Amino acid sequence: MKKLIFAAAVLCFFASCKDSGTTGTTDNSPNEKNLVNNKKVYKAIETGDAATLDSLIASDAVDHQGPNGMDIKGKDSVRHMLADMHNHVKDFKLEIIADAANGDYIFTLANISGTMNDASMGMPAGSKMDEKGVDVIKLKDGKMVEHWGFVDPAAMMKHMQSMPMNDKMDKNEDMKDSMKK
Repeated sequence: MKKLIFAAAVLCFFASCKDSGTTGTTDNSPNEKNLVNNKKVYKAIETGDAATLDSLIASDAVDHQGPNGMDIKGKDSVRHMLADMHNHVKDFKLEIIADAANGDYIFTLANISGTMNDASMGMPAGSKMDEKGVDVIKLKDGKMVEHWGFVDPAAMMKHMQSMPMNDKMDKNEDMKDSMKK
């Protein structure tokens, strides 16, 4: 009888642990709110929704992954750059694979894909983009103040190899050989 009571108690314990995570309530912690807003930003970038971007970017925001490695400073400049991305990539998709929040930071592993409409992003028009990257976002008062992006170097090298070499690089055989490896 003691074994039956013990087994029933253990079963109730495991059942209660399982049920505690499935109550259907939403976690209203700051981390959860930050992750919800992060998903909104990704969707807004994908669709070019400048109004949503405007509501989630701080006025003094800095994106450290601007064109040619330049910092993009200020809400208007960052919003314009992000909203404009979908204009240069046909069938532009941003898929969040995993994300996590820790206080004022969000970390996102995402897949970006589409077909280049033009060469404005450093890839030839018509080329396919399908790569993973990690974004780190710093928040202040629930709005993005800084962004760092990290891409898969192997995918970046593939894209660089598909780019036409300019005259200066054509003269430098060592550079061309190192780009092909």
